[in-house]
Amino acid sequence: MNADAAIAQRRELLTRKLRAIERLLHHLDYSRRQLAFPLTSVDALDDASLESVSALIERFGKLQDLLGNVFREVLLLSGEDATDMNDVLSRLEKIGVIASGDDWRALRALRNLGAHDYDDDDRRKTGFVNELGARSSLLTEATAGTLRYCREKLGLVPD
Repeated sequence: MNADAAIAQRRELLTRKLRAIERLLHHLDYSRRQLAFPLTSVDALDDASLESVSALIERFGKLQDLLGNVFREVLLLSGEDATDMNDVLSRLEKIGVIASGDDWRALRALRNLGAHDYDDDDRRKTGFVNELGARSSLLTEATAGTLRYCREKLGLVPD
């Protein structure tokens, strides 16, 4: 495969990932709207609300993971190095795709907490879910910045 074909293939893959990001963001927003934040007790929620909590945790994690993957692709297609994630975040912050690399790292740490769903302390669980609800707006902003950059600088439109 020649270089032009490889770049075209990468652009198509990134376009598909951008569509998936839009879909995941829509689903995350839906799950967030099903819950009355701030929650006072996860243990006191009914089954439908608990399902929304589970969906929120899963969707937050999936979107955060996919965005992290897309960040690297965006820089690679921009002709930049994307080897070290700290450098990737720094560059994305400089070009206005994300507001803060530190915020992104904090989102990653928060997402990792959600991967371990066996905490039986209601106060910690409730605090965690409230934090997800509050910080999911950062995923919305990162998605908007990524889509804007891809449209304006790379000519990619995920429609």
